[in-house]
Amino acid sequence: MKELEELCRLICLPEEVQAQVLAFSREFDFSKVSDTLEKLFDPDTWETGLRELKGILGEDERGIGMLSCMLFCALKTHRRYQELGIGENIFIDTMKAFTRFVKEHRVSYGCYGFDREWWTVRQLSLKLFRIGELEYECSKSAPVSLGASAGEGGASPCIYLHIPSDARLLSPLLAASYRDAKQFFARFFPEYSSVELYCESWLLSPALKEALPESSNILKFQKAFLLQSIHPESDSYLEWVFKRRNRPVNEELPEDTSLQKNLKRYVLSGGKVGEGIGMLRPEGFL
Repeated sequence: MKELEELCRLICLPEEVQAQVLAFSREFDFSKVSDTLEKLFDPDTWETGLRELKGILGEDERGIGMLSCMLFCALKTHRRYQELGIGENIFIDTMKAFTRFVKEHRVSYGCYGFDREWWTVRQLSLKLFRIGELEYECSKSAPVSLGASAGEGGASPCIYLHIPSDARLLSPLLAASYRDAKQFFARFFPEYSSVELYCESWLLSPALKEALPESSNILKFQKAFLLQSIHPESDSYLEWVFKRRNRPVNEELPEDTSLQKNLKRYVLSGGKVGEGIGMLRPEGFL
């Protein structure tokens, strides 16, 4: 229990959520679900493990049971980091995704909660790492490029770049993250040291050139990528900009930030944000 309590402290989990996690963990016998939890460490069994665990947990108010089980698994992940010699700072920064998600739940729904278990299996299984401002996910397959025929592409390993909601899209910080990531993968996962890097995000939507000012850091971020594919109908921006995916697109959209104001004006005038998939250019963020 002390190990779990220390983990909660290291990742700065809100005290209210820490208390709930520790209370759940004192009453729950993790040893009885060890086979199910083990499935959360393998991409081939992620879905099965999560389905089984949800069945075991039953009515799990605000996902505290699931969060507790995942943090318990993170203790094993921590030991794997130590065995590999990966720095404590990268482990803490990576696992702070849990903290970020429970705080985002509060912003969206007015209370702390956890509903991102489908994503955090990546952190548990050493497939995704937070290095500086960005997250880097090891993948066995690259996206299909624009103009590719059916069945083409997708067979080679790559790294997907993800932009955490608290990332600062400033050129020096992005360059530092990229530089540190190249060193990280060369040392710990050399099979990914020279692969292509891709990003799939609303941040790469070409439509943003019409919605944002030229000085926007988002538009500067886009220039680091060669666009591969466009999905104009995606509404993922609602979750990241307006904090809820199911929010109606109308005058009630919040205007608390300049980004919200710009995108609200754009979509209410008939524009579609969508999303893009891009490959990092050779010069990247450097």
